[in-house]
Amino acid sequence: MNSVSKRPDPMFIGESPALDFQNSIASPKGIVIDWLDTGSGLLDWLVKSGLCTSEELDVFQSEPQAIEQTKALHDIHEFRDAFRKFIKAMAGCDAVQPADPFIARINAILRRGTLTMQITPPPTMQDGATKSGSLTTKYQIGQPQYFLLRIAAACAKFICEADFSYVRNCEGPTCTLYFHDVSKNRKRRWCSMSVCGNRAKAAAHRKAAAAASEV
Repeated sequence: MNSVSKRPDPMFIGESPALDFQNSIASPKGIVIDWLDTGSGLLDWLVKSGLCTSEELDVFQSEPQAIEQTKALHDIHEFRDAFRKFIKAMAGCDAVQPADPFIARINAILRRGTLTMQITPPPTMQDGATKSGSLTTKYQIGQPQYFLLRIAAACAKFICEADFSYVRNCEGPTCTLYFHDVSKNRKRRWCSMSVCGNRAKAAAHRKAAAAASEV
């Protein structure tokens, strides 16, 4: 699937599909971009995020279900708004509050779907050897309404496994992107050096040059 417009490709800088979902609407340079603004944009993002495969979504590309996809998009947008508020509130905290209303909301969504389990054969190693297969568990997505289940499952996994004390908002002045700092020294500051990091360096350089010129 190709990008649906001339806008930049989605940014996958969160170190988690859940945070990448929260970042699917963002303003890294002060201009809001929503990568899930259309049905085709949603399908494109689901594949690039790794939450779905192209094969799983081919039927939705060849046989568009406009009404169902519009409803699915609406539900996903509402869920994303709630998840963004949750991440903003919990970022930097020692632990997630189990009584947070969002936990009940995500559990209600997860109860709607049907889980399937499958052994996935591993790739053959360079020496010809093979390893045991891995067991994968996924929600079925026979209808657009079930896209949300894959997303909610990723968010639930993140909530249970992430260290929220290292969930951070990029330090860029206008950047809305969040990431889970899994760096070795836990001192990551930017969503990306190519976006906010370089802009901060350039700003610091201009400030230093201006100060030197006044001496």
